[in-house]
Amino acid sequence: MSDRASLTLISLQFFLSLACSLSFNLTQFDPRATEMVYQGDAAAANGAIEINCVDYRVPHPSQLSRRFPWPFQYHDGHSIVMVEFDTFPDKEWDPSTQHIGININSISSAAYAIWDASSLSGKWANVRIVYNSITKSLSVFWKYDENSSFTGETSLTHSVDLARILPEWAVVGFSAATGDSPEHHTVSSWDFISTLDNKKSDEKHHGLSRVLTIVIVLSLFLLLIVVSLTWWFARKWKDQRWAEEGRHRRGGRDINAGLYIEKGTLPRRFTYQELRAATNRFSNDRRLGQGGSGHVYKGSLSRQSSKTVVAVKRIFAQFENSEKIFINEVKIISRLVHRNLVKFIGWCHERGEFLLVYEYLPNGSLDNFLFGNKGTLDWEVRYRIVLGLVSALHYLHEDAGQCVLHRDIKAANVLLDTDFSTKLGDFGVAKLVDPLLRSQKTGVVGTLGYLAPEYLNEGRASKESDMFSFGVVALEIACGRRTYEDGEFSVSLVRWVWQLFVGGAIIQAADEKLEERFEEKEMECLLIVGLWCTNPNKRERPKAGEVIKVLKNEAPLPELPRNMHDQDFY
Repeated sequence: MSDRASLTLISLQFFLSLACSLSFNLTQFDPRATEMVYQGDAAAANGAIEINCVDYRVPHPSQLSRRFPWPFQYHDGHSIVMVEFDTFPDKEWDPSTQHIGININSISSAAYAIWDASSLSGKWANVRIVYNSITKSLSVFWKYDENSSFTGETSLTHSVDLARILPEWAVVGFSAATGDSPEHHTVSSWDFISTLDNKKSDEKHHGLSRVLTIVIVLSLFLLLIVVSLTWWFARKWKDQRWAEEGRHRRGGRDINAGLYIEKGTLPRRFTYQELRAATNRFSNDRRLGQGGSGHVYKGSLSRQSSKTVVAVKRIFAQFENSEKIFINEVKIISRLVHRNLVKFIGWCHERGEFLLVYEYLPNGSLDNFLFGNKGTLDWEVRYRIVLGLVSALHYLHEDAGQCVLHRDIKAANVLLDTDFSTKLGDFGVAKLVDPLLRSQKTGVVGTLGYLAPEYLNEGRASKESDMFSFGVVALEIACGRRTYEDGEFSVSLVRWVWQLFVGGAIIQAADEKLEERFEEKEMECLLIVGLWCTNPNKRERPKAGEVIKVLKNEAPLPELPRNMHDQDFY
């Protein structure tokens, strides 16, 4: 056992001659019964057997075995064959995932199958272990249905000749240990059948002296709760695994310390193999798009009998700040829940890869509709998208517990669901704000054309700088034009709309693709709100809540100063 939380259940532990037939069916365990042998802290309770802890002061983990009438002497040199249910793999000798394995004289599995213990924690498991002495195959079946019948399909099979490995007398039973972390192991019932082929027994009796001819565990039908991982242990397990991987040091400080996120906030952890298979090995035909820090792929995750479509963000491993972006995005997005934010499903950090799993949004990003070839959004949908985006900002700035600055608001980061509802995404450069500070000086990140002047010049990120970026996106939605068009002498979108506003012709900024099919008052409102939010003076920019009231016609349009955009900083 390692010094971390780990578990090995089911090892061969009761007295049985391989030359004997035997069967019994125990549907409950009586603590007063004398035919059962308990060691360690194994004990009968409530009709079941609890095998929970390990005491390092004694040489045995918790275990039980059945007492038999024939003599038996145990020697340390005996061979062992076991089926292990491993909830915490050790990287020195185990596969990288939780698994069920067949071990032969070793703590390393000769064969194994992936077992998702974390998601099945607390459920009753039906396990059947069968050995066929003719085919010399050991098979393991398991299922979590209440219906305990088994089909002929095996979940795990390995070829092994028990007659060559085990002595004449063997021990069959259960053993469990938890390392230094709590787990709950319960054996609910035990059904055991061992039979002999009489013809073979006679032949062996006459021709071969004491050769092992058995069918051990022809039908070992076992109702077993393999694991009941508590919420505390699951949380600690994820933290430990995450902290162990990719351990590097910069300036004597372990940068993976940032991976210890607030307790209870982490979503599901995926394995690299799961996400690789889901995205068809990250093939190009699954690629949804590319950002500044990585590619996004469409994936299909198989969960029991259903499939879930997801978006997998693969951060560039060679990117200088890849680990920082990964840690930052997980820490921030995992604490946020809002209808206008992309739902975060899980993550993976294995083999030097940084992978984030989000809900899949089939309509893609807003910029593909405004500037691409995905078709034209009608006015009602555009206005609803703007309201959804500013609602997301209001949540981040005021209602998320601690203020979150997105720092990269742009049309490409506004995603659209099937009904074109707004989902703000990409929190790779987002930042939590100290509640005692109005703004924070940071390195300049984001996209040119969307950055507020004070942030671009001084590196000071604030709610106001996020609102400036929102104002640019609002103008893009109304005008159907990028903040900067291609061309040497192009005028910035903000300045162009401002010039029309000063000239009293602001409606002329409306997207021509709308063919004048819009509410003129709403168009004017959205254009003025866009100019209001892009005021060069950050102190005169509105808060997200104020914008919501104006867009919903619950507050009057602001009076914009005529010299607001006189300074040429675009």
